[in-house]
Amino acid sequence: MFRFACQRLLPREKTSFRRNATAKGRVDVDQCAVEVCHLVDRAAEHLRAASGKMRVFETKLNSKDLVTATDREIEELLIRGLRQRFPEHVYIDEEGTAGASTGRKLTEEPTWIVDPIDGTTNFVHGFHCSCISVGFWLDKRPELAICHNPTLQLVFTARRNRGAYLNGAPIRTSGQTELERSLIMQELNAANLGCEHRDILWQNAVGMLLKAHALRTTGSAVMDMCLVAMGAADGYYEFYPHAWDLAAGTLLVREAGGVVMDPAGGDFDLMSRRVLAAATPQLGNQMVQLLGDKQIYHQRDDEPQKSNSNSNSIFK
Repeated sequence: MFRFACQRLLPREKTSFRRNATAKGRVDVDQCAVEVCHLVDRAAEHLRAASGKMRVFETKLNSKDLVTATDREIEELLIRGLRQRFPEHVYIDEEGTAGASTGRKLTEEPTWIVDPIDGTTNFVHGFHCSCISVGFWLDKRPELAICHNPTLQLVFTARRNRGAYLNGAPIRTSGQTELERSLIMQELNAANLGCEHRDILWQNAVGMLLKAHALRTTGSAVMDMCLVAMGAADGYYEFYPHAWDLAAGTLLVREAGGVVMDPAGGDFDLMSRRVLAAATPQLGNQMVQLLGDKQIYHQRDDEPQKSNSNSNSIFK
């Protein structure tokens, strides 16, 4: 099933090159697709096997921010495998196997952005909304995306200008244009509710709940964006997600016909830790209007991590 699901990423009759804006010249995107499919398949087998065992975890920044040995093992498998084939590429990853996970700049260079398990808390508890997510960006644009939930046997793939797919079948957003008829995804991380952001987060959640048809959460930004791409949800917004949470989902939503933008209505910035995805521009604009001036500007992913990032947030 996985091999078939990845066919949409793999080479056609002619090899596809992208001309990189840097001095490194052309990038063989077909070869990138072949390698990432092979490695994600191996990573999924590892995650599937680990799901049947006791999942021991550690905490990172706080008691709600979890990491397991499986996170690190999958990340090492993916990063090591990609680096062996593409040593000149840039790597941005959640657990920092390839270096500091924050403070990394998004440039025109070929860049792999990896989340070994998006939804680690779900994984620890055996809740099936967790994914391996890999995005490949070139010239600051997404080129390849693969999000794999091995427990539910869901493989989402996208390649720029080739559409988005679930298990090899084309997917499209719902096409919904009215917020009152929309199912909206959001995430309220418990760690964020204990800080000064709490009132803004609650105001936005209540406002969206009262206006939209329904409000849902999966505990995984990757799954939220996949649901928008496949039309099972109509929109998604979040403050605080990281680049590795969004790098693959951004391409999936766009190739499925949706839009990804800043929650204040501007262009989407992968490193800003702010996102709004919607089935249509009309719905996206209505979500932006509802959020209004209740915006949160957090420390960016391309800034070095500080010991107390909450003190560096700006509210509007």
